[in-house]
Amino acid sequence: MKIGFIGLGQMGRGMVSRLLDHGHELVVWNRTRSVAQTFAARGAQVADNAHDTLTGEVVITMLADDAAVQNVWIDNGLVSKMPMKSLHLNMASVSLAMGKTLDQLHQQHGSRYVCAPVFGRPEFASRGELDIVAAGTPAAVAHCEALFKQLGRRWFNVATEAPKANALKVARNFLLATIIEGLGEAMALVEKAGVEPRVFYNIVTGTAMNSASHINYGRLMLENPDHPTFPLRLGLKDVELALQTAADLNVPLPSAEIMRQQHLAAIAQGYGERDWAALGTFIMDSVAGRIGGQSALQK
Repeated sequence: MKIGFIGLGQMGRGMVSRLLDHGHELVVWNRTRSVAQTFAARGAQVADNAHDTLTGEVVITMLADDAAVQNVWIDNGLVSKMPMKSLHLNMASVSLAMGKTLDQLHQQHGSRYVCAPVFGRPEFASRGELDIVAAGTPAAVAHCEALFKQLGRRWFNVATEAPKANALKVARNFLLATIIEGLGEAMALVEKAGVEPRVFYNIVTGTAMNSASHINYGRLMLENPDHPTFPLRLGLKDVELALQTAADLNVPLPSAEIMRQQHLAAIAQGYGERDWAALGTFIMDSVAGRIGGQSALQK
């Protein structure tokens, strides 16, 4: 399949690599051209402009946030430049409001649109192990099914209205933030009581709280890796998306505002470029009086 791909951040690069592994013909574009150029040796065509990616059956966007979508996709009028045979597959995390805007633009143009945000880290993308939630008209979603199976280990058809996938992704990431916050607070509590956080971690992840999220994020809190694949500052974006969506829908999310303040405090203390799990590390360090020096939990 001939595919256009816009947005080569860490996640986008992993997805492009996976699609090339499956023999697709790719036209790639990124605002930093040198990043796109790294795929030329693998046979990808590097586009000079974003609209040059619109010639394929599907154009995938994996842009960082609402502002990037506005700047790259909307301000450049890419919807109006899409051939009617093409389909826009938006796989990035954007707000519900932006999701509705994209859906309305495509309806006005009469072009096909599917929203299919992904769950997972960049290393999962390159291995085809993402989880994907898709929404759009049945025919449009069916057109993307083969791509979902190549990029993900599972995919879910959640609705015929594309923006509902945006709401689902925002809610899921909000829930993940609550897990990170809760683990950090619980580990701080047991450490203050004189129990090693790793002992607590081994017990809770070996009993009732043995989900992949508890296991992986608890481990990352304790290990505090030097080269994170998803930094805490991007976790703040997800919490703020939850608050924005809640405001749009008149849904109270009292814990989201607390977590937003925790993220801001962690960033102010220099944790912003650490892994998102470092929110828990920040909580433990704060309680233990380690702020300002190296975390005692660092290896």
